[in-house]
Amino acid sequence: MTLREVRAKSLLRKGPRVDSWFLAGCGMNLYRGCVHDCAYCDGRAEKYAVEGEFGREVAVKLNAPELLRRELDPPRRRGPQPSGYILLGGGVGDSYQPAEERYRLARAALGVLLELGRPVHVLTKSTLVERDLDLLLAIHARARVIVSMSFSCVDDGLADRFEPGVPAPSERLRLLERCRRAGLPTGMFLMPVLPFLTDTEEALGRTIRGAAEAGVGFIVFGGLTLKPGRQKEHFLGVLSAFRPELAERYRRLYPERGQAPGRYDREILRRFAAIAGAARIPARIPPELYEGLLSPAERALVALEHLQYLLELRGQDSPFGDAAKALAARPEVAEPGQLDLFPAAGLAPAAAEVLAELRRTGKCAQLERLLRG
Repeated sequence: MTLREVRAKSLLRKGPRVDSWFLAGCGMNLYRGCVHDCAYCDGRAEKYAVEGEFGREVAVKLNAPELLRRELDPPRRRGPQPSGYILLGGGVGDSYQPAEERYRLARAALGVLLELGRPVHVLTKSTLVERDLDLLLAIHARARVIVSMSFSCVDDGLADRFEPGVPAPSERLRLLERCRRAGLPTGMFLMPVLPFLTDTEEALGRTIRGAAEAGVGFIVFGGLTLKPGRQKEHFLGVLSAFRPELAERYRRLYPERGQAPGRYDREILRRFAAIAGAARIPARIPPELYEGLLSPAERALVALEHLQYLLELRGQDSPFGDAAKALAARPEVAEPGQLDLFPAAGLAPAAAEVLAELRRTGKCAQLERLLRG
C-alpha cells in the first residue's frame, strides 16, 4: 500500500437534491483510491480519474475535517444547507479502509458532525467502523445515524476472490447485528450482485437470510456495471483466473456499454423481490428513518421514486417515475418551501393522490404497505 498525503480544495459532493437511494443530500471521499481492491469496483473506471494504481495507491485528504467544518458551517451562509443525511462513504475510496487506522479522518469527520448536530449515513465494507461506535451513538442521540454495509454475497470463500482486502461477509453481518443491538438502524447494500455467481436464487436466498438474521432494517439491491476500460478488463482478469468458463458469458452480457441488458436486470430484480418480500425486509430505506430530515418537496420526490421502484420490482407499470421527473423539473423544488407549492396539475391521478395524502398526513400508506412486502 502506497499512501500519498494531499491537501484538497473541497470535500463535499452535493447533488441537486436528496438522493433516494441513500437519503443523503451530500457525501464525501476522505480518501481517493482504495486498498480493499474489490475486483468489480467502478472506482477504477477512467471517468473518475483516480491517480495511481487502484487497489494499491491511496491519496489521503489530510485537511478533510477542516474542509467539512467550513463547508457545513460557513461564516457566511449563501443558501440552504443540504438536507437529509451526510453520507460518510465514498465512491472511489472506503472511509474505513486500512489507511483510516493511521489517519483517523472518518473519526474526525464524525466529531465535526456531532458538534454540528448533523445526521450521518455510514456506508462501508469495513468492520473498523466499530471503533467509532461511541461517536455514532452520540450523533444518533442528537440527530440521526444509519450504519450500512455493502455486500456482493455472504459466502466468505467467494467474497475473498473478488473482495481480497475486505473483512469477510460473516464478520460484516456480525457487526451489523452488534450495531443494531446497540440501538443504531442498520442496512445492507446488496450491490453489486455478480452474474452467474451471486445473483442466483440460491445465493440470493442465503444472502437475504443472513441479512434477516442480523436484523437489518432494509436491503438496497443493485446489479453489476462494467464500464469499458480498466474496470471491465481488471474484473474479467480476476474472473478468468477463478472461473475462466464465465469470462465469455460476461463479455456477451456486457458487450459495449457498462450496463447489462434490461431483460437481465428485470430477471434479477424479480428474484430479489420474491425473496426479500418473503423475508419482509424493505427494499428501500423506510420513511421512519428519515422522518423530519427532508423538506416536504424532497419527501414527495423520494416517495414517488420509491413507489416507482417497488412497483417495478413486482413487474407492475407505474406513473410515479414520470411524476417524480416532472416534479423535480420545477424550479421551486430547489427551495425549502412547503409541499403545497407544487400543484398536482399535469400529473397522473395516482401521483396526485400521493401528493394530496402527503400534504394531509405527511405519510404515504401505499409506500409503507409496499415496503412491508
